[in-house]
Amino acid sequence: MAEKHTHPEAIADAHADQRAWIFVLLFTAASWFVLSVSLADDATRAGLQPGLEPWLREGASHIASLIGFLIVPFMLSRFPVSLQSWKTSLPAHILASIVFSIIHTLIMVAIRKMSYPPLVGYTYEFGLADPSIWLYEYRKDAYSYVLVVTFFAVSRTMEQRRLEAQAARSDARKEGRLTLKSGGRTLFLNAEDVIYAAAASNYVEITTQHGTHLARMTLSSLERLLAETRTNHIRVHRSYIVHGDHIQEIIPTRDGNVTIQLDNGVTLTGSRGYRDRLPGEVQHA
Repeated sequence: MAEKHTHPEAIADAHADQRAWIFVLLFTAASWFVLSVSLADDATRAGLQPGLEPWLREGASHIASLIGFLIVPFMLSRFPVSLQSWKTSLPAHILASIVFSIIHTLIMVAIRKMSYPPLVGYTYEFGLADPSIWLYEYRKDAYSYVLVVTFFAVSRTMEQRRLEAQAARSDARKEGRLTLKSGGRTLFLNAEDVIYAAAASNYVEITTQHGTHLARMTLSSLERLLAETRTNHIRVHRSYIVHGDHIQEIIPTRDGNVTIQLDNGVTLTGSRGYRDRLPGEVQHA
């Protein structure tokens, strides 16, 4: 019998969904408490004795919502939320939000009809035959659906990025190769080919023997990735990393910083905070 293997991305999505469920449960519990207290306070201000009714009313709605939310991971696995697939995923999620609203409304009404007679002493009436009631519920349910889809989608995106970073570190460690994101593409660079890198806002400009590449990452992230390759790259400034083998000359300046001249003719600034990382044998007084 063949052994069944689960794809790493599927495992990552499962872990992400677990975290999302914890957040959804906490958010739902907080919402139930706040709305129940608000309803009880409104009733008291009106001279009524609310008793358990606000808690039952909101409890039924929130329990029904949690049951309805079970369709969210299913939908995201088949219709991911992305700019590339929105023409397919948007109609699918609109339909799913309608299904969610129907599930939520029916279960909510059922719980209230069962719990009200024994606990508050009267029968709950809702009016399922009235289309305006369904429309009223859908407006609220659509918002809840979008919110929870966002929770799960963000959690999955974060987990996938963690998985990508882990794979990039593995490639760097085993093969000396950098895996970088640039303009929707994935670049693979030999770490030894990187002459220097410079921070550029939310990007890093990486200069190699074959040209300059723009990667969407921080300089600190690149520094950690290069450390995995065990190449001779040195952080010389909060904005620069250089390959030590390409340093021709290091010239101290009066302010305690240094000027670094590379063998490709580029001159960079090294700051005093990183001078202890520089190769002392090439420094000049």
